[in-house]
Amino acid sequence: MAGEFVLDNSVSIRWALLDGSAADRAYADQVLDSLHGASAQVPALWYTETVHVLRGYENDGKLGESALAGFVYWLGQLPISLDAASPAGTQLAVAAVSREFKLSGYDAQYLELAKRKNLPIATLDKELRKAAKKTNVPVFLIH
Repeated sequence: MAGEFVLDNSVSIRWALLDGSAADRAYADQVLDSLHGASAQVPALWYTETVHVLRGYENDGKLGESALAGFVYWLGQLPISLDAASPAGTQLAVAAVSREFKLSGYDAQYLELAKRKNLPIATLDKELRKAAKKTNVPVFLIH
């Protein structure tokens, strides 16, 4: 493998929705392309967060049920691994990251995982990128 990184939902959801700015879509596509030689780690909430966002688009009529199911199946074919650490065992660290960088508990889980595993993070979230920079966590594919 060419390497590992932490994959934030803000990137992976672009693969399904094909929305956002041209720059965001280009970054998401680069991250996806990198999965041919790399692998991604995600916190346990990633799966639930993905379905939550997709269901919102389904409810708004912007995504059909079969598209949602197909996308979730396709994600399962990618080299994306769930963090093996128990969420209960990481929550104090997540709370500390959330507090220090004023991130949501959701976003703090991605940064905590990247810090703990010493991995870069792939994210489109501006606040998460700022927090990563402050804590010396590289943003994947950004030099």
